[in-house]
Amino acid sequence: MSEEQKLSTSGIAELAHIDSKLLFRLLSDNGWISRVDNHWRLTAHGEFEGGSYQHSEKYGDYIVWPVTIVGHPLLAGFEE
Repeated sequence: MSEEQKLSTSGIAELAHIDSKLLFRLLSDNGWISRVDNHWRLTAHGEFEGGSYQHSEKYGDYIVWPVTIVGHPLLAGFEE
């Protein structure tokens, strides 16, 4: 792994104790990701916030985030 550990959006949700569907909606509603052809894609803002893609033979390409994103004001103190 690189200098900074990255986790999938679902992994970030688990770390932040947020339901993953709610986190995907929160990121989408705030312009970090968007749904394109039935796949989640990063927006320019999502890339600015540290999002990138990782490839898995099993899952294909998926979005990963630095674990520090849990402390971002958008997620900090988020209550389900």
